[in-house]
Amino acid sequence: MEMVLRWLPVVILVVQALMAWGMWSLKQSFVSQATCEDRRAARTKKDERAEERLTSVELAVTALPSRPELHDLGSKIARLTENLGRLDGRLSGVNRAVDLLNQHHLRVNG
Repeated sequence: MEMVLRWLPVVILVVQALMAWGMWSLKQSFVSQATCEDRRAARTKKDERAEERLTSVELAVTALPSRPELHDLGSKIARLTENLGRLDGRLSGVNRAVDLLNQHHLRVNG
């Protein structure tokens, strides 16, 4: 019994040191209220910026042409290509006629 009484203060000191270390460890694992508020404010700012970006993207998407409008545009481009092909054929004929006229003019006046 005397031995227990002799070592009891040492055991109590060790137990208290372990409890203090445990409390310190718990404090380190939890977030303080100030840190939580700071992070919440930063997250709110990021969310607001993301919301603004999303709104601008949505506005840009609504300004894009629809599928039928793109189809109509493709059809118009196809018709323009056909018209240009026909005009190219006509211009080739006109160029040939002008070349013949130039050759005749050079032969007559040359």
